Amino acid sequence: MRALRKLSAMVAVVAATMLCPAMANAAVGCAELSRGGNIDPGLASMPNGPLDIFQVSSSGNVFRTQVDPRTNGVISAENLGGVSRSEPGAVSWGPGHSAVFVRGADDALYFMQFENGVSSGWQNLGGVITWNPHAVSAGPGHLIVFYRGSNKQLWYREYVNGVWGPHTSLGGVLTSSPIGVSSRPGHVAVVTRGQANDLYYLERVGAGWSNWVGLGGRFAVDPIAVSRGPGLVDVFVRTTNSRVAGISYNGSSWGSWFDLGAPRGGAVSEPGAAATSSGELVVFARGDEAPAQFRPITRNSSFDGGVTWSGWIMVDAGYGPPSSNNPEATANAFGGWNFAATNFPAGARVGPLRVCSSSL
Repeated sequence: MRALRKLSAMVAVVAATMLCPAMANAAVGCAELSRGGNIDPGLASMPNGPLDIFQVSSSGNVFRTQVDPRTNGVISAENLGGVSRSEPGAVSWGPGHSAVFVRGADDALYFMQFENGVSSGWQNLGGVITWNPHAVSAGPGHLIVFYRGSNKQLWYREYVNGVWGPHTSLGGVLTSSPIGVSSRPGHVAVVTRGQANDLYYLERVGAGWSNWVGLGGRFAVDPIAVSRGPGLVDVFVRTTNSRVAGISYNGSSWGSWFDLGAPRGGAVSEPGAAATSSGELVVFARGDEAPAQFRPITRNSSFDGGVTWSGWIMVDAGYGPPSSNNPEATANAFGGWNFAATNFPAGARVGPLRVCSSSL
């Protein structure tokens, strides 16, 4: 890995507070949803406000819970049925729309979307899926879903105004889920882990695709990618020594890897991340503190594009084994963020889902 830039948590907190006093005073509210599970949820934030949270139960059924992202209050909840063998990949392309993708019991790709609460029903999109699918919107009526195929290559299908394109291979040898990101209308890119556990980046250029760009590093978990604006991509991942590292793209070139440190006790989850319309770039990770099995969700925020950071701050208490689920995050329609994560009580195989929100 390229040299990690060392950051001082104390200096970062002071500098970040000077840049944006609201950062230190941001209110955070959390709520526990009645339905639990043991698989990371999928989040679809709609531009007109609601947040759809998709969960997979221990029986494989997919559940949809719609909440108010400001209060975490439940608006509606329903069992969508199906039998999922993966984490759900969720996305929204515009007001009133959300969609979810899963790997079915037959390893095919399945899709369901909602328009103002009306469901399309499950649609079998075919293919052979061997990891969690990940979907991204490149504009209204435009979806791209990425997945790893049986040959470990990167595959995708594209949906434009109601029509699905074919399954298309982009090559590579993947050792993680592919993570899609869009930095502007019509743009789409993907980050994934290669054979040597280093990261690779690929983006659409015109009617084709760029060559694979190696980002280096050596990681054991899935990365996460977000965009702060046109042409900008930020990638975060947990390192092998339980810290969080990041790397940024300015639309033409990549910077160097930088070190965000770790929550107390080290990061024991994959990171989640969001880039809000209020200018906050925020990364989430689960820490590992005493007493035993106390593994809270923490956040590290920047309001200046990643130049200075707040340091790790506890957002929500959490308990469970080291395998407690990862925080899944999204920006919401009100300039803040939401994340959801499952907490496992000691010895339990399932646990309640916690959803948290910020309000500046």
